[in-house]
Amino acid sequence: MKRILSIVLTLCMLLSCAAIFGGCNSKTSNDWPVTIGDVTIDKEPQNIVVLNDVFADIISYIGYDVKMVGRSEECDQEFLHVVPVMGKGAAPDTAAIAAAKTDLVIADTTLGADVKSAIESNGAKVVTLDVPATSEALRNLYSDLGTVLGGKTTGKEKGEKGYEELLDMLSTMNTATSNVVQTVAYIYLDETGKPCTFVKGTLEYQFFNYNGNSNVFSNQTAPPINLDELKLGSPNFIFYDNENVLTTLMTDPSLANVNALAEGHTYQIPKKAFFRFGKSAEQAIFDMLNYIDKTTKGTPDSATRDYSVPATTAETTAAAPVATETPATNAAPASSSQDDSGEINYTVEE
Repeated sequence: MKRILSIVLTLCMLLSCAAIFGGCNSKTSNDWPVTIGDVTIDKEPQNIVVLNDVFADIISYIGYDVKMVGRSEECDQEFLHVVPVMGKGAAPDTAAIAAAKTDLVIADTTLGADVKSAIESNGAKVVTLDVPATSEALRNLYSDLGTVLGGKTTGKEKGEKGYEELLDMLSTMNTATSNVVQTVAYIYLDETGKPCTFVKGTLEYQFFNYNGNSNVFSNQTAPPINLDELKLGSPNFIFYDNENVLTTLMTDPSLANVNALAEGHTYQIPKKAFFRFGKSAEQAIFDMLNYIDKTTKGTPDSATRDYSVPATTAETTAAAPVATETPATNAAPASSSQDDSGEINYTVEE
């Protein structure tokens, strides 16, 4: 008997689209001007450059990626590969930004005052925002990005609804899969090569736990993990940052009996996907649940999805922005299929 998850997921996606894009074409006279911090924007920006990967992910999720004419090297999301690279986030190519007729640059606080002045001298506004560390800060970031890109009424509502729809989608995904709760772990290496995991109370921990299974490091208060806890918890599935992590775990003889390692139930998802809090994080959860579901049914998909592309593959001259204003909820996961209607066909067998 088949239990078709596409019914639940498609309905959620349709509601997400309606919520995010409802009112997109009904801009009000109250949208502009907009003031964020000490920057006032008089009219809707058309050409934007984004110098932070978290901001780029959220902008893509709420459907304003069509405005992007440039990005920093750090914005290496695969779905942004057609957008020209314009230097690093803290040291962008100001000439390229000017040549693209940019009217708004969105950066984080690493952007220096001199660079900001150089950008502004060419006619673009510069908005600097903080990378969020709490749920409330993330909610505010969605709202602020929507506001600066779509106006204080239309855009703000779009940003706020995008945030709510992201959380609703993640909640729906983890309740639509198997009723059997698995034990899982996420592991990455710090700069010294020590195995680490996400820390309780952080946004990345919160997003990882949207997978709905039992995290063996649920009480972690510092990134470095205790290997004895890994052996004791013996997770059924281990998700990891890169191949160095897997090599470190597989070559440690003391971990030979950990279920996930003994059974080969391991899957690579780059750590940065969980730190982007938008389209990338949603895809990561989709991929985790899909891998768990297929593996428990004996049909694992070992293919690793591309979460990023080398910055050097992007054109450095002005190019057309991303050609879709579709939010992440319309994007099919790597292991799902998508028909012409845009619906994700995600089925499991019982």
